[in-house]
Amino acid sequence: MHKVTIVGAGIAGLTAALRLLERGYHVTLYEQDNFIGGMLRSHKEHDHGDYPREHSYHMLCNWYYNFWSVAKDLGIEDNFTPREAFKFLYDGDLDNMPEMVNPGGIQDFYRNLTGGAAPPAELFLFMYSMVDLLSIPDSEDDKLDRMSFNGWLRGRPYCTDVVAKLHEKIWQTVWAIDSWQASARSYKTFLKYGNRVPVPQLWLFDGSKKETLIDPFHKKLDQFGDQFELKYRHRIREVHPNADGTRIERLVFDKVTKSPSVNPKWGIAKKDIEVDVSDENVIISITPGAMASMVTDDLYNADPDLGQLRYLEAEPMASVELYLKRKLPGIPSDVVVFMDTPYEMTFLNYSATWGLKNTFLYVTVSDFKSLLSVKPERRDENQNLILDLKNPKTAIDYILREITAKLEITEADIDLFQTSVDTNTGEELFANLTGSWEHRPEVNTKFENLFLAGTYVRNFADVSTVEGACATGLIAAEGVRQAAQREPDKGDAGKPVEVITPEFYPSQMFQALKIAWAPYAASAKAWTLADKALGINKLWPPKDFKFPESKFTPSPENLGSLFTDWLPASKWNEQTMGLGPMFWNYTEDGKPRKK
Repeated sequence: MHKVTIVGAGIAGLTAALRLLERGYHVTLYEQDNFIGGMLRSHKEHDHGDYPREHSYHMLCNWYYNFWSVAKDLGIEDNFTPREAFKFLYDGDLDNMPEMVNPGGIQDFYRNLTGGAAPPAELFLFMYSMVDLLSIPDSEDDKLDRMSFNGWLRGRPYCTDVVAKLHEKIWQTVWAIDSWQASARSYKTFLKYGNRVPVPQLWLFDGSKKETLIDPFHKKLDQFGDQFELKYRHRIREVHPNADGTRIERLVFDKVTKSPSVNPKWGIAKKDIEVDVSDENVIISITPGAMASMVTDDLYNADPDLGQLRYLEAEPMASVELYLKRKLPGIPSDVVVFMDTPYEMTFLNYSATWGLKNTFLYVTVSDFKSLLSVKPERRDENQNLILDLKNPKTAIDYILREITAKLEITEADIDLFQTSVDTNTGEELFANLTGSWEHRPEVNTKFENLFLAGTYVRNFADVSTVEGACATGLIAAEGVRQAAQREPDKGDAGKPVEVITPEFYPSQMFQALKIAWAPYAASAKAWTLADKALGINKLWPPKDFKFPESKFTPSPENLGSLFTDWLPASKWNEQTMGLGPMFWNYTEDGKPRKK
């Protein structure tokens, strides 16, 4: 039997493990925490609260076909709920929140122009900027990677401060990096896949990730019995090649006392646990910073390209699980962006997806760097939060001070036992900074038996996403399978591991749109200049304005018809037909299927 060792039980490692187990491999999975999931974690390893603790909500797009393929195999098709809008909260006015609906889809063009996120002319230019970026052919991607998106955008004649700030808000709130640092290539890649299947713009887990993803994944892996071993609380410390530098020979782990991802005071229970992998294949799926720390003398001398990992950067984020003792009226079920507040915060009403009586807001804090200067939180002997919002002393004090200023929440409303702050310090999100592509490693390394996986590894999705993690896990599994083909004495290597690359509209289509809309863009820019000169640059719509209705049409026939009437689009790939909640949960006329 072929054997494989996988280090890291995030979504990349779990995906690789599943596909290799299905092909008859023996898989040993090492995880530093006492739970699986990585950045998708949802666990109960804490001493306060009745519900699972999670690391951020995750927005899943229609084009995450590799993730949807795994989800289908796990039997969790009914565990997702759609969202069409991002809402923008100014001054705590929950009754009049501007919104952007399915911004990648032309069917909501008029609705977004009048959605109030910015004056109509600015919103037209915002959408025109995406058409402009998508008009650049893929052959220019390397050039785009060497310029920031903000730099590229600011150089366009139609750009305005409002347009640039709208894009900045997207980058900061979704990927925790500033648009003046972010690669224009990465943004273009994300847009081109999303533009192909734009409705709805995202899916959320319909419940805690523990119930909807982690437990089903664990159950699936356990079905393979002795073929699968999971070793918790094993933190990798060293990777050693053999004498001639062709294979990885040894891995060295430390057994830790607590999960390092969620326990700052974790310790080492046992050091120097050596694992001989000279006769196995190895997939390492850990954060880029952790992988870079593995590249010491012997590993670097055997493969100097791994030294490029030192150039990759990651960003800290935090999240606050804000439980209230009552139901807060007027909270929508869409993602809400706090405007005009520090820390670049958004929130999602988890009460709606978790089915809770009282309000539970999951708040992400994308700009957390300055708050690293203070302690995350304080608790008393009963594990209740100690808050001081008037004279903040901890990170959660500063965050909740801003939130309570925007929402009708008092300190007395807060459930001090359940509410908590979670940071990803030490496990930061990979940042797609300008020029990062050339330093990112491939899945296959110089070593015959070593494969890398994770969002920082080169993959078609490019930006740090669940799909990118899944894709690299699959590519690594296929690399292991191909290596196993060279060892037929150990058994059948199994059928190829499928990796689905999403389709996208050709750049020529956007080039045509760019030319056709250029006069309107010029007019819109002139309008914004006139508004600014006359001092009438106000937000739309008026308070009594009614948003036009948008029909939810998820079927490929309806989505594709927007363009195929005048442009022969590529046929929908048979691999992707039937994959994803847009197919599982909705009929072709956009109505939910009866469960």
